[in-house]
Amino acid sequence: MNSIVARLRGLEETLDSVARDAFGAEEIPRLSDQDAAELLALTGRIQRRLEGVQIDATVLVRDRSEGLRDERMTTKFGCSRPADLVRTLTGSDTRGATRLVKAAGLVRRDLGFSDGAFLPARYQALREVIVSGVLGVAGLLAATDPLEQSARRISDEDRIEADRQLADFARGADPDGDPGCDEAAPRPLPLPEDLSVLAKVMVAYLDPDGAEPAEEATLRGRYFSIGKVRDGAIPVRGNLLPEVAGQLGLLMDSLLNPRVNGAEAPEEAPADKAERGGVHFEPSAEEEAGVEDNLAAADTRTPGQKRHDALAAILTTAAGSDLFPHLGGAAPTLVVAATAADLAAGHGWGSVAHTGDLVPISAALQAGCAGGIQRILFDENGRIVSIGTSSRIFNALQRRANRGVPEVRGPAWWDPHQHWHRARSPHRREPVPG
Repeated sequence: MNSIVARLRGLEETLDSVARDAFGAEEIPRLSDQDAAELLALTGRIQRRLEGVQIDATVLVRDRSEGLRDERMTTKFGCSRPADLVRTLTGSDTRGATRLVKAAGLVRRDLGFSDGAFLPARYQALREVIVSGVLGVAGLLAATDPLEQSARRISDEDRIEADRQLADFARGADPDGDPGCDEAAPRPLPLPEDLSVLAKVMVAYLDPDGAEPAEEATLRGRYFSIGKVRDGAIPVRGNLLPEVAGQLGLLMDSLLNPRVNGAEAPEEAPADKAERGGVHFEPSAEEEAGVEDNLAAADTRTPGQKRHDALAAILTTAAGSDLFPHLGGAAPTLVVAATAADLAAGHGWGSVAHTGDLVPISAALQAGCAGGIQRILFDENGRIVSIGTSSRIFNALQRRANRGVPEVRGPAWWDPHQHWHRARSPHRREPVPG
């Protein structure tokens, strides 16, 4: 019998021969732009065709993996879940197999008891688009996810109508039904993102109150917790509201933005960048004289470490802003205590006053670089040697790490010539022009 398995096996052999010859002759790198575009479009159509076949085969895996354990298809192949079996057989990752199983559940069909004919699928119209090869897994899930999230609040009649309209749109039909549209002109097929947008618009009309329960669940799920010391560090976890995460991201971006570490000169910068202000540093006299500066080493921090240090700077700035409630008559202040001998030697331990946690001297010094931290030094007898606070200005370390003397440049609307100007002392007053 010339089954689909046998015919696809023959297709695989043909495709393998075509691909092997093309790679062996280095044919693909020599393709013209038009042929390269056609190759991608052609393989995309083939991929969607194959995904349609995979979806229907996955329906069998889902349906035949229910009932008695020993009779399940997953058990026969040594797997516990349908997604595990699909992942093993297709060679995909867990996410890809899970999406395939989910897609199969949306377009699977039951058999009627009376005549044994297939009943319509939950999304029958979209299934027909998949069978035609126009739609794949990504497009199906993009079109149905918004509807499924509001499934309990959308009637079957509305879901069926939404399914029909989404299927027409997936085939390239005009969703607005514009009578002036030239039907003879070919329309580009919509992308999965386009299907998702249309589905969300439909849900906004069909389930106008759906966002409120989701918002309430989001508010209930917000939290932030600080754990205990583990291997010298303290884990944090939680769920931030989008607006809180957005504000935190903006504050971090303001500290991590590479433009503040030396903006381009106007003649070197793109037009959009040249219209913005900035700050940079010119070499100091010591650097121009060739004095070695070990503090000017390149920044080797990972992105995660940079975000950690940015958060530390945000917290210390907030603590020193005098906007928070005071503790014991003073603004909340982080105190790390260490002996003068350990500090001078560069090793040993410090103690965080608020929690009692021990931190290495190196960590205490790194925290101190953020500014706004009070330093208390003790001698070997436990007597306080000195108490100090850091300042929130360009200190010596910062001047050396951005190469010397700071200069500022105003935005284009303020300084159309985009000249760099040496930063002046805030206490120096310039004479007012007469």
